[in-house]
Amino acid sequence: MGFFDFLSVKAKNKKPVRPTKAQGIKSVKAKGKLEACGIVKIDSFTFVVKDYNLKGFIIEPYDKDILVKSQRFRFDIDVSKGNHKMKGSAEAVVTKIAGNALAAAFTIKPYDH
Repeated sequence: MGFFDFLSVKAKNKKPVRPTKAQGIKSVKAKGKLEACGIVKIDSFTFVVKDYNLKGFIIEPYDKDILVKSQRFRFDIDVSKGNHKMKGSAEAVVTKIAGNALAAAFTIKPYDH
């Protein structure tokens, strides 16, 4: 054993470093495990809305084959985020389907029924 061989030896009983609460929250958000904002009903199917804004929404998980990219569709929506709420019937176009998520942009904004 040489003089500097101790540098290459690893400690066996070293405890793993635990993330702080803030780091844990960031890692959960990074994995896409955000709380649902609400629901969207398309035909007889109900989907969870992961996120939305005034331009569109993201459904996750999307595990049906009822829509394709660029398809227009009508739906009922009931979502809320903070003080903003959106509820009613609307129309959108599918902008992207990737993995188990679907993104859509509003063509007709929701109105209350």
